[in-house]
Amino acid sequence: MSMRVPSPKDAKTLNIKQYQFLDDLTFIRTPKDVFEESSKAELDEFLAALRHELTEAGWEGDGKIGVIWLPPFVDIGTEDTWGTYVWHVKQSNNGMSWLAADTSLDFRRLREQNEGWFREDCVPTGIMFTACTILQRRVLAQLTALSRRLKALPSRPKEIMTEIRDQLANTAQGQLVSELNYFLDDCYLQVLQEVLDYGNTSKLKLSKFKTSLNPTTYIPDEGESISRGDAESGQWFTTKGLITDIWNSYKFEPFKQKTEMLFKACEYSIPSETQRMITKHVLLRNCIQHHEGGVTADALRVAGVHDFTLLGSRGSKVKLGSGAKISFSVHELFAFAKDLDKLATTFDSHTRQRIRAKHWVKPNSTVT
Repeated sequence: MSMRVPSPKDAKTLNIKQYQFLDDLTFIRTPKDVFEESSKAELDEFLAALRHELTEAGWEGDGKIGVIWLPPFVDIGTEDTWGTYVWHVKQSNNGMSWLAADTSLDFRRLREQNEGWFREDCVPTGIMFTACTILQRRVLAQLTALSRRLKALPSRPKEIMTEIRDQLANTAQGQLVSELNYFLDDCYLQVLQEVLDYGNTSKLKLSKFKTSLNPTTYIPDEGESISRGDAESGQWFTTKGLITDIWNSYKFEPFKQKTEMLFKACEYSIPSETQRMITKHVLLRNCIQHHEGGVTADALRVAGVHDFTLLGSRGSKVKLGSGAKISFSVHELFAFAKDLDKLATTFDSHTRQRIRAKHWVKPNSTVT
């Protein structure tokens, strides 16, 4: 049975729903196969109007639009032999199917998934939003905790107070560097998922990496429940295992390689002053952990400087050359935190433009 495509103005009257997951897409037909009586120009005009309505509803724009026929015995349509046609498209980043029909599609599971539809109380963000927000909030939490502890110090001899302050500042600096590394790891995981799991619609380019792959761990044990169809399960678990192996290897890459692998994939250029600040603190942290808290000549060489410049207790500049003992003031840590915040802000802003995929979050939602 051949049909003519609806008028473009009819797209505005369609009822749009979302559903997760439709895994078997082999039964979905192409529009040109269903609407054989319509010209290519007529079909293209309607599809353009349909894409606009789907985008307004929350569709992210990727995936192929197809047509599903629902038979009349599911109690849909106006006649006992006609049924109805449903427009369908499945976006790649989260498997969400978007459905549009000229009937209400009043099915229980569709109603359940569309009650309190996320687009009504959520807003679209970039895929790095959560990682960037977590970095900003945790950095603020570390500085708030440091300030509170310093203010709570009782009156003691100057030498002891100085030692306690140095230890607190040293610990806070280590936590800030750790949060930076967690941030890089979280963001790179998003890149891996976008490239390997969600179709890489933004054409991100992974740099070369070294990793040990163990495919035998990708397939579930015999008897383990599988939520997807058997035909897809092997591929799905293999992809997840591959991502896990690459990500675990990434975590142990040197800091310089980690930033290059992440930023190059997203074509992000970190502000030069921010780059110098975070590199300085990562190198100083390494000196504290592995060289008894003294600046090493190798750290200065890697940074490309003769000495490290830090802010002193009153905001003055202190230079640390090779062999100097490392000590952080609150002013220096706040300056470091400011650059971490700038990194999160600029990276989130850049990736929202560079990466098509979106995540939906509630405004002012709590991210911990």
